[in-house]
Amino acid sequence: MKVVELMNKNVVTCHSSERLNVIINKFELFNIAGMPVVDKGRLIGIICQSDILKGLKAGSIEELAVKDVMVGDVITAPPTESAVNIAKIMIEKKVNRIPIIDNDKLVGIVTRGDIIKAVAECG
Repeated sequence: MKVVELMNKNVVTCHSSERLNVIINKFELFNIAGMPVVDKGRLIGIICQSDILKGLKAGSIEELAVKDVMVGDVITAPPTESAVNIAKIMIEKKVNRIPIIDNDKLVGIVTRGDIIKAVAECG
């Protein structure tokens, strides 16, 4: 199975200048735990709940922005990647979500939940 078959194409994203209190609201509103950070349609990072928790050691939620806590070295994959390889990468790199990039453009995201759902539907 290719990742394009199970990825979420409606990706919730944020900008590096957004405040963390806004991001927490997005997490709650969209029932997500992380999202890609984009600038002019280009992926520049990723942020998740644990990044925010780590960042709170350095400042308050009102004063910190995404750029202060995001991870800039993002693991990505093309839509043609196999779901099995994505699962292996998630385990090896200890990540819960992988943005899917096609021609330098964010086209989707795959989470551990997406992998589990796909396995459950196949079985």
